[in-house]
Amino acid sequence: MTRPDSPKDTRWAIRVAGALVVLSAGTLLHLTRQRGVPVWNSLWAEDGRVFVTRALEDFPGTFFAQNGGYLHVVPRTIAGIVALLPVREAAAGMAVGSAAAIALIGGFVYAASSEILETRSARLALAATVALLPVPGHELLANTTNLHFYLLFACFWALMWQSEAPAALVGRGIVVSATALSDPISALFLPLAIVAPMTRRSVRALVVSALFVAGLAIQFAIMAGGVRPERNWGFRLEALPDVFSLRVAGALLVGDRFLGDAWTAFGRAFAYGALLTVVAVITALLLRSDRRTIAFALIALGYAGLVFCVQLVGRGTGGIDPAVHGSRLDGARYILLPFLLLTSTILALVDRGYARRRASVPWGWGRRAALLWLLALLAVNYSVTNDRSRGPRWDRELRSATRKCPAAGARSVRVLVAPSPPRVWFATVPCNRI
Repeated sequence: MTRPDSPKDTRWAIRVAGALVVLSAGTLLHLTRQRGVPVWNSLWAEDGRVFVTRALEDFPGTFFAQNGGYLHVVPRTIAGIVALLPVREAAAGMAVGSAAAIALIGGFVYAASSEILETRSARLALAATVALLPVPGHELLANTTNLHFYLLFACFWALMWQSEAPAALVGRGIVVSATALSDPISALFLPLAIVAPMTRRSVRALVVSALFVAGLAIQFAIMAGGVRPERNWGFRLEALPDVFSLRVAGALLVGDRFLGDAWTAFGRAFAYGALLTVVAVITALLLRSDRRTIAFALIALGYAGLVFCVQLVGRGTGGIDPAVHGSRLDGARYILLPFLLLTSTILALVDRGYARRRASVPWGWGRRAALLWLLALLAVNYSVTNDRSRGPRWDRELRSATRKCPAAGARSVRVLVAPSPPRVWFATVPCNRI
């Protein structure tokens, strides 16, 4: 006689099914954001030239190869899986792999933020902001090359989250390891990794920090013996406040969609007006918050400014300096983390205040206003047109390459993936795989 499932088993199955549905929906919504040529029929520049090409040539031998001077194990892993598929599915595989990874990061942030964001609606709003980022610029949709910028945000939450439950430890360990092995900038989070074990003084508290440090040790050991990262753009110190005010604070008000219009109409008045508005809102909320939330807010704000400055000092401000280039949306990857940390700060301050004063009408309206603002921001900035919207289409370029293989007697052919003068990007595909 079959024993009926217990209520606990049923609830667990429902939660797993619900999580899979939500993650699938997040993946699909991310995939359909780009207008024009869809992301599943186009490849981002390095996705084709570096990761797909190397995975097709020798996936195990290039897994720990550097790109830009450091390791990228997450893109390498996705490309290695995609290399097992028919080559005609490479663009779709890379896009789906990237979108699924971003959806998983959003799901992880939902779970990891539970100690700071007490209400489910606030955690959902933050997770949705990760998956439907309103500041994607030209480079943050469905490509594996820039996944490590999303991972930095997940790593921040993995180190802030102090749960020692087995599932939480596994999730946190995977996130910090993947981040450390994909972006050396994550070393800036070392203070968070050191403080938690010191305060909790338990063996389990050491697990996540040990994995993080080990990942960084591997990253820097391989970097030491490889090509040193170089600044590709000129740097202007005075540009940092301009870029932050416009691209981070300004985007918190209007997103990428109307940023150009606001800059054209009002220039620095809009940028610094947005910054003052954000500062005023956060200050007002801080004055009425509790110590724990204030501590989180100061940590998040500190890292928003620190990582922003370190990344742009290393990259340079050329191409994104509004004083020189206006409101061009290049360099969006350097906007992602400070934007998400500022969003986390505002949500935490509003949510904690509401949770502590549920009977307070002003806090209730303030929470609704914050969630509606974020929902409107995501909706208005959902559809995106970028450089990749114009193609080329992977299926067409691959068909063209197929005709060249037997005629030229070549072992491999180059497939155009991104015609961006003065730099044109190709993926190299072995003829025996076409």
